[in-house]
Amino acid sequence: MFRKSFPARISGVLVILAVLLASCLPAARIGGIVQGVIYGDMNGSGGIDPGEGPLDGAEVTLADCGSTQTQVTGADGTFNFTGLPEGTCHIAVSKGGWIFSGSYPALAYPVPVASNPDLPTGLSLFMAPLTDSIPAATPTPVPLLPSATATATATATTAATATSSVPMVTPINQDVNCRYGPSMDYSSVGALLVGVSVRIRGTNSSHTWWQIESPQDPGTYCWVSGAVTQTSGDLSGLPVIPNPLGLVVDVAVEAMSNIAGFCGMPNAFSPRGTISTNGPATVVFHWEIWRDGSLFHSTANETIVFTKAASKTIDPGADKGDCGNYTVKLIVTSPNSLSAQQTFKIYSP
Repeated sequence: MFRKSFPARISGVLVILAVLLASCLPAARIGGIVQGVIYGDMNGSGGIDPGEGPLDGAEVTLADCGSTQTQVTGADGTFNFTGLPEGTCHIAVSKGGWIFSGSYPALAYPVPVASNPDLPTGLSLFMAPLTDSIPAATPTPVPLLPSATATATATATTAATATSSVPMVTPINQDVNCRYGPSMDYSSVGALLVGVSVRIRGTNSSHTWWQIESPQDPGTYCWVSGAVTQTSGDLSGLPVIPNPLGLVVDVAVEAMSNIAGFCGMPNAFSPRGTISTNGPATVVFHWEIWRDGSLFHSTANETIVFTKAASKTIDPGADKGDCGNYTVKLIVTSPNSLSAQQTFKIYSP
C-alpha cells in the first residue's frame, strides 16, 4: 500500500479553493410565510363547532427552519411567521390547561408545514381544555346527515332537533363537487347531492365557500362553492378557515424494462416519474437508485411548486450503471411523505 503526502503549499491551495467554491454555492431562499389561527375546541371534538372560536394566550412555536420562534396569540387567535428559509418547519402549541386536539388539514404533531417564499402556507390548529367534563358526544343538536354515496340517490332528512339558527347548506339544483380547499385549484374529494342539507363548519376569508363534513367520508372535511349552493341559519358565528396546505396524493415511477447490456461497462438508463397534488403545494423530493441492495446514486433535494392540483412529470436525466439488479425510488419528503419505486436489471445476454 502506498501513501502520498501533499506538501503544505499544495494543502494551502486546496483550502483556499474549498473556501472559494463554498462561497459560490447558492444561498437558501428566504421569505417563506407560515400563518394560521388557533381555535378553542371546547368539546374536544378535534374540529370547530358552532359557538367555538379563536383562542388567545396560546404559545405557538415554530422550529426546524431557521432559529426557533415563539408567538403568543391575541384575541383573534392568529399567528404569522415571516422571513423564513425555504424548507419544512414544525409547529407546536401550548397553553396552561389546554392540549393540542387536531389541525386542518389533518397532520401529525408537531405539525409539519412547508416554508415557501413563493406561496404562503396557512392552516388551523385546535386546542381542547384539559377537563373531565369534555362530553363524549356532540353537545349541540345537529341535523342528521343522510346516507349519501356516489352511486345511490340520497334523500333529504332533517332532524327534529334542528333549529333555524344552525348554519346549513344544500345544492341549488344539481350535485356539486366538494373540494379539498375553497377554490377550483383544489381537487374534488367528494360531492354534496341535490336534496341533501348539511351543517356548515366554517368559511373562507371572502365568505364565498363553505366548509362541511364530507357526506361520503364522515370525519373529514371539504368545501362547496357558494355560487352553486344555498344556505340557511345563522352564518355570523362561522370561523374563518385558512386555505389548507395542498398535499402530495400520488407518486409514481414509470415501469422500466430490463436492459441487455455489457457487464463491466456503463449502460445507460433513464428513470421518469410523476408527482400529483390535491392543491397548491411546494413539494420537496429526491431520487435514489439502488443496485444489488446498496445505494448506488442519489440526487440532492429538489423543490417543485404546484399552483393548483395537478400531476407533473419528474425527469432526473439519464444515468449509467454496470450489470446488476436495480431499484429506482422517487421519494417525497414535504409537505408530506410519500414514495414509489420500480425495479429492473441490467444483464449480459
